[in-house]
Order: sequence, then C-alpha cells, then structure tokens
Amino acid sequence: MALHWAIALALAFQLALGWRLEDLPRGQIQFAAFQLHKSVGIAILLLSLIRVAVRFTTPRPAAVNDTPWAKRLSSLVHGLLYAFMIGAPVTGWILVSASKIKLPTLLFGVVPWPHLPVGPGWLDPAAEAHEVLALLGVALFALHLAGALRHQFAMGDNLLARMMPGLKDAAPGRVLLGVAAALGLTGLSATLAWTMGFAAPENPAPASPAPAAANAPLPTPEAPTATPPEDAAPLPDNATDAAKDEAEQAALPVSQWRVAKGGQLGFTASWNGTAVNGSFGQWEGDIRFSPDDLPGSHIRVTVQVGTANTNDAQRDEMLRGENFFNAASMGQAVFTSQTITKSGPNRYRAAGTLALHGKTRPVTLNFTLTINGDRAHASGSTQLDRTAFGVGSGEWAATTEIGADVAVKFDFSANRIKS
Repeated sequence: MALHWAIALALAFQLALGWRLEDLPRGQIQFAAFQLHKSVGIAILLLSLIRVAVRFTTPRPAAVNDTPWAKRLSSLVHGLLYAFMIGAPVTGWILVSASKIKLPTLLFGVVPWPHLPVGPGWLDPAAEAHEVLALLGVALFALHLAGALRHQFAMGDNLLARMMPGLKDAAPGRVLLGVAAALGLTGLSATLAWTMGFAAPENPAPASPAPAAANAPLPTPEAPTATPPEDAAPLPDNATDAAKDEAEQAALPVSQWRVAKGGQLGFTASWNGTAVNGSFGQWEGDIRFSPDDLPGSHIRVTVQVGTANTNDAQRDEMLRGENFFNAASMGQAVFTSQTITKSGPNRYRAAGTLALHGKTRPVTLNFTLTINGDRAHASGSTQLDRTAFGVGSGEWAATTEIGADVAVKFDFSANRIKS
C-alpha cells in the first residue's frame, strides 16, 4: 500500500512538472526545476524496482471476478504501468547521460547520481521514448483509475478498500471518504508541481574565508575610501598622527605582505539576465608592495578554481567540470602583475596576465589600497571575458544564456611581514 500510493503521488507530481518545464523561463529557475524533475524521476525508478521485487516475493491477494476481456485489459494496463514507471526514468537518465553538456545530478541537491555509459547517439531515441512514455503514462493513469472506480462502484466488490490502510472491512461511507481523500491528494500533488515556485537560489556575494596565508586578490577593483598624502614631505605641526604614520611609511622600501583571514574573492556572472554570485574558498597571494617603489612592487595571486561556490551544489559541480573550469586537470588560476602604477589618491593599477583554463590573457587590476602602519586594506574589481579563457565549452560557449562578461571583486586586509 505504501509503495502504491507513494509512487502514485510521485507520478502525479512528475507528470505535471514535466509538462510545465518548457514553459519556465530559461536560466536558474528552469535549471532548478529540471534538477527536481531528475531527482523525483530517480526516486520513482527506485520505488518501482522495490515494488517489482515485492510483487514477486510476497503472496498476492486473489484476483477479483470479472469478464475475460476485462481481465486481459487489466493485465495489459498493469504491465504497461510497470514499463512506464521504470522506462520513463531510465530514458530520462539516458537523456542526461548522452547530452553533450554533462550536467551533474545530485538527488534533491544531496546525493550524487552517476551518468550512464552512453554516447550522443542515444540522445534522440531517448528523447522520443521519454516523450512517448509520458503520454502513455497519462493514458495508463486514467485507465487504472477508471478500472478501480468501476470495480468499487459499478461492480460493488470493494476493491479500493483493500488498497487503503484501515478500510478493508469499513462501511461504504468511510470507504468513499477514503477514495475522495486519495483522489484529492493525487490532484494536490499534481497541482503543487504546476504551481510551486522555483526561485533562483539566493547567493549573496560570498566571503571566502582564507586559510592562514591563503587569501588574496585576483581580480580587479572597486572604488574605496580615500586618504592621506603619500609623499615624504615634512608635515605641519597640526597634522594628525595617522597622517604622520603614513608619511613615514612612504619612505619604506618594498615590503612583503601576508593576506589576513576573512578576505573575499567573488565573481558575478549573468544567466539569462539573472545575476549569479559566487566566491572562491581557497586562494593565496604573494604580495610585495610599497607606494614609494611601484617598479619594485609585485603581486601574484593563485586561486583554486575547484573551490568555486555559488550556493548551489549542482551548479558548483558543473562549474568544476570539463565544460567550465575543468578543475581536475587545470585546478588553478594565477594572476601575475607586470607593472603597477598609481591612478589616483590611494588608487593603483596592476597590469599583468591571468592564466586560467590553459590560456593566458592580459588583465588589468584596478584597486584601492590604504596602509596604516603594518596593516593594509585593499579592494577592487574588474571585468573578465570568460570566452577568452575557454571557460564554457561546447554548447556553453555561446553567450545567449550565460553572458561573456564576468565581474570579479576582492576585498581583504594584509599584514606587513617584518624581516
């Protein structure tokens, strides 16, 4: 009974969701709905396999009396129902596995589910079979329900009572209420799939807690705060202590700086007009800097791209895969400055290169920096073209769904390493 009704409710939900998918706006909302559709489909497959095992390992109740044609039709409908309950999820699984774009499957966002070892040639046949099975499923659903209602009310053999807990010997009125409740729950399940919202997951621009000495800027800047003079000229007697400290620091040679914990390295991409925010959890910087010796200053930042986090496990798995960062083979992005120049009060521009995904391209990092004694604070942002680095291959190389421009931001503090 439990398997019967669990599968029935799941099928009602799944069929309604399947018809709704194509009408959802492309992007994060449709992506989230497809992930749920895959999860429910695999759940139906597993429940159906258990149902088959139970059918062949436990005694079955005696068949009810009926006409020969009705018995043959009943057997055919039941057999096709099992074919549908198992075949529809399997063809969907083949569809996902044969796709050129290997989207990962995490059941309900938690349990990883593998792809089948099938090639692209399976894609079209699986798609057609999946659609035909969905249409067949609706017809079988209706025939199965009509048969059950016929036995219950036209033939009076109380068949539905033995399929519901606690109703085997119940009065007709109570059975009727049970039937109404079952039909209501099935309709509610379908209605839920048709009306539920699929809001894009919230992913505020995340902070990347850095391990000790592992957190530093990569991309470019933001507009920060403003600040004190940086020349070493004598200050008037009424100058503030902070200004005096900065004037003294300006005369210092190039220092090495260690990035403090709690820094942030984030990125923002556009998916069908919806902003997707993310961050990197592991990154480190080799920073040698002095405002008084910019030619001798140098910045190198190493980012572990496999730690990309957008607060969506399935999307993050996709980002780590071959179509995007390919973290298994190309696990790092490295920015290396070549020249650092001053662009305004406490503002700088670091021109250099970014090595990412096997490609090296010029990148300019604009940032704001304030130094107070042995403590510094930097923030910045820049725009990168993901297509220039081959991030997003195959069907994802097009910019119609995922835009080419990616904004990169950082914000961190650093401490001077004293020799």
